[in-house]
Amino acid sequence: MKYVLAAFVAVSIGAAIYKALPCCSGDSPAAAAPVTAGAPAELAQTAPAAKPALAVKQASVPPAKIAQKTAVVYYFYTTARCYSCNLIESYTREAVDKHFAQPYNGWRVEFKGLNLDEEVNRHFTQDYWLNSKSVVVQKFEGGKPLNWGMLQSVWQLLGDKEKFMNYVAVETRKVLDSK
Repeated sequence: MKYVLAAFVAVSIGAAIYKALPCCSGDSPAAAAPVTAGAPAELAQTAPAAKPALAVKQASVPPAKIAQKTAVVYYFYTTARCYSCNLIESYTREAVDKHFAQPYNGWRVEFKGLNLDEEVNRHFTQDYWLNSKSVVVQKFEGGKPLNWGMLQSVWQLLGDKEKFMNYVAVETRKVLDSK
């Protein structure tokens, strides 16, 4: 009887710990937190603009980068990550490398994975309305953030690598082609 009680207590503690950890399913608002890496290095701390009208912090940008058109495909994650979270990052990075090795219509596209649990990146949670691990495409021109889009279907397409990578490429192009 003691062993049954001990097993019950152990399972209860395990369930409590499991419930306390951030969810990786993409459905839980508690999953989002801070981020680490940034946009084009000097634009990392710039808030998104265009969609929606939010206050934008301007970063100091070297003159050489001012005229450059850059798009950043962000993968926002938290420190606690599951297999699916790592797979989304891997597939997204691979899609950007494969489909955007060369500039697209004058836009240089790069991938940035950012940990939302880092204090410096926490603002992205509100800037992009994040509620779980997410992929967001943000355009920058002349150091100024332009429009952005969230790739809503990454969790649903995770089971098919080719569809996932094509989705990332198509949605990134839609953001880049939008005015």
